[in-house]
Amino acid sequence: MILGILGSCRKDKPATQEILDPITNPDIDDTFLVSDSRYKKGDIRRYGIYPNQKNEPKVVQQVITLAESGLPIFFPKGYYPMSLVIKGQSNIQLHFDDVIIGGGLQIIDFKKKPSTKIAIKGKLTVLDKIFIKRSNNISFDTLVVMTDTLKNINRRSNRGVSIYSGSEILKFEHLEIKDTGGKEDSYYKHTASALQIHGWNHNPKHIYIKNLHIDNADRTALYITGSNHKLERVNIENFGLGTNRNMFQLEDAAPGEEMEFAGVWINRCNNCEFDFVTINDQYKRARYSLKLDEGKYAEPTFIYNLEIKGMAKELSILDDELTNILVKKAN
Repeated sequence: MILGILGSCRKDKPATQEILDPITNPDIDDTFLVSDSRYKKGDIRRYGIYPNQKNEPKVVQQVITLAESGLPIFFPKGYYPMSLVIKGQSNIQLHFDDVIIGGGLQIIDFKKKPSTKIAIKGKLTVLDKIFIKRSNNISFDTLVVMTDTLKNINRRSNRGVSIYSGSEILKFEHLEIKDTGGKEDSYYKHTASALQIHGWNHNPKHIYIKNLHIDNADRTALYITGSNHKLERVNIENFGLGTNRNMFQLEDAAPGEEMEFAGVWINRCNNCEFDFVTINDQYKRARYSLKLDEGKYAEPTFIYNLEIKGMAKELSILDDELTNILVKKAN
């Protein structure tokens, strides 16, 4: 399929939304939680949480609550066989010194109260799933989602990243997703894409990703809906490697469409920008390299530079007659 290269200039770019940072208070009294005074205030070891050993989930949540009081929390380098949950909380700043957590990361609302002003600093590697829902003003420095079945607390492949309904104003400097699973058992039922940004009737808004790299996705690599997103560099390497059996459908897509895997699937994505998109594949197991699905004609989405490489060149491109996606330059 030949893409038309449209040379018109866009009049209105996505509105830049400044992210609100957490309000910090390093002078907060933490003595009620101290169990190891050898470490300075904010170091999780001070509160009895250590790398490379099991830690009590209740204490972990107490430290997250302490962070909500304004104290930046520091995680020293190492492996933590646990999950992190931020639920209806705000003003949290967590610093990770090349940390691996064996479970997942959730940043979600609680009783209609969103989680907001959350800063994840440093490098964090997650071995299961990242789920963000009805929350806003969240920033990440370097976030890696990868598979390590020996260290994953469920002994499974990772389930990717899901940015769901009501999520707004998120910023990722570097997001890397590798070897996302897609077997037919129910564990992967809601993993239709390595990175899925969706949520019918309250789609995510203002998602900024400077560098996105997705490798070896068992299903679709990137599925994106919503408005006013900006992705600077998107690199997709290998996708559609798993099965489409026992999958839950993706919101905003017609039933069954989620079973036709693609490298990049842009659907009902309005007033968004993709600066550079590279789609490469060496297995040719998916149906599409690129799906340009429908959107609002008056709010066009632009791919400024598109490169399709390897066996991905032999895959189809879906170009919906109601698409609002314009490709400026393609190789």
